[in-house]
Amino acid sequence: MNCISIAAGTARLSAVFHPSTRYLDKTLIISHGFRGSKDGGGRAVRLAETLAASGIHVLRYDFTPLQSLSCQISELTAVVEHTRQTIGGRLFLLGRSLGGTTSLAVAAGDKNISGLILWATPWDLAATFRLALGNHYEQLAAGNTLRLTDEYGDLVLAPDFIRDFSNHPILTYSRRLDHCPLLILHGTADAIVPCGQARTLYELAAGPKKLILYPGGDHHLAAQSSQAGKDIAAWLGQF
Repeated sequence: MNCISIAAGTARLSAVFHPSTRYLDKTLIISHGFRGSKDGGGRAVRLAETLAASGIHVLRYDFTPLQSLSCQISELTAVVEHTRQTIGGRLFLLGRSLGGTTSLAVAAGDKNISGLILWATPWDLAATFRLALGNHYEQLAAGNTLRLTDEYGDLVLAPDFIRDFSNHPILTYSRRLDHCPLLILHGTADAIVPCGQARTLYELAAGPKKLILYPGGDHHLAAQSSQAGKDIAAWLGQF
C-alpha cells in the first residue's frame, strides 16, 4: 500500500495505491460518495486489500470535498490519466453513490475504460439530494448557501452545487456505454437512491451489463458489503 498525491488542476488529491502481488494488468479506481472518503468507513480499504490479493491493482482517492459534479468529473479524469501514465494496463472504474455518477460520466466519454461498477448510484440527482438533505435542499433551490452541522460534521454548499446538475444528462451517459461492460450493485431498501434508479440505468445501458440487487440493503450496503466485494471480484475476474 502506497500513499501518493495526484495533481488535478490546482488541487492535489490524496490517494492510496494497492499494488497486486500477482502483477496482472488490471487497475480499479474507486471514487467515493458525497461527504465520503477514500476509506469508506473501512469498507473501501477492505475491498481494495481483497482485490489486490486476487490480482487487481486498486487506487482509491479523495475528491476535493463538497465540490460540484463537474469538478468531480474533472478530478476523476485527472486520476485516470495519472493511472494510465504511471501504471498502465486496463482501467476499471468503481463509484459509490455520487462517485458512481462521476464514474459513469467519465466512462461514457472515455472509450478506453475497460469496465464500470456502480454502487448505489443515482441518475436523478435532484430527487436524490432532496432525500439526502431534506428541507435543507430548498435553501439551495432558493439560491441560498446551505450551512449546517450534523453527525457527519460541518457542511457548506453553495447553490451552484445543485445548479450544476442540469449540465449533465446522466441517462444519456448511460446510453453511451456500448463500449464498456457494466456492473450495478444496489440495495432494495436504499432510502437515498431508491433501487428504481438502478433499474433505469441498467435498462438504458447499451453494452454488456449485470444488475445485482441486495434484499434489504441500505444505501451503504452496510450488511452486504462483504458479499458485494465477492461479487465485484468475480465480475472483474471475467476480464
